[in-house]
Amino acid sequence: MKITILGSGSAYGTPMVFNDWGNANSKNPKNKRMRASILLEDNNQKILVDAGPDFRQQINTFGVEDINAVFLTHGHYDHIAGIPELPRASKLLQHKIKIYASEETMLEIKNCYGYLFKGGEAESIGLDWEKLPNEGKIDIFGLNFEVFQVPHHKLKSSAFRYKNFAYITDWQDISENSLAQLNGTDILLAECNNGFSMEKNGHSNWPEIAERLKNTYIKQIVLGHLSARVDYESFKNKLPLNVIPAYDGMILEL
Repeated sequence: MKITILGSGSAYGTPMVFNDWGNANSKNPKNKRMRASILLEDNNQKILVDAGPDFRQQINTFGVEDINAVFLTHGHYDHIAGIPELPRASKLLQHKIKIYASEETMLEIKNCYGYLFKGGEAESIGLDWEKLPNEGKIDIFGLNFEVFQVPHHKLKSSAFRYKNFAYITDWQDISENSLAQLNGTDILLAECNNGFSMEKNGHSNWPEIAERLKNTYIKQIVLGHLSARVDYESFKNKLPLNVIPAYDGMILEL
């Protein structure tokens, strides 16, 4: 299994608009962050997780040549703004693209891009929309995902475990049942938008994550969806040895 971190940044990226780097050192390339997205590859299948506003740039920058499906975590802009590019992507790939989303996320997408559900897919092979369960197993091109949800603002964000890898983005808490899905994983890639900042904004920080996971065995934790509050080196130096920050282009292999 190979996971490529296409984007390790928050909703506003780093630098933010007007070239504002916040607390991040502009001289460190690992602080240059596109919006959060990953590519999971296994058994010759390629599953894109989230398609935000940097979708085209991420695909081109990291030389992604194909995708079979898109797993959407929730309906916020930084995770779905690339969806209008998928019809053309399917045309260029010469095959349909399956898009998996929860019922709640699907409603958000229809509110934003209703024309895609009314035959408005010019120059497209096609998009197949599939419903994600709020909780439970789903087969995505022969890959067996265990899906669960975590609270994020007023929405629910879909997270998953696949084999010994787990992915959670945009979370402010987690239930005991969902926490059990993380136990025994080799790698957990989790949103840590706020770094060590204790700001309450629907996102997580490392002290909160450490408290949630204190009774859960995870071999390695990778922290992504990092805002401009977070400087890569300063953050890394304060973390336990088995916890590391993500950066764009980072590759995880299991």
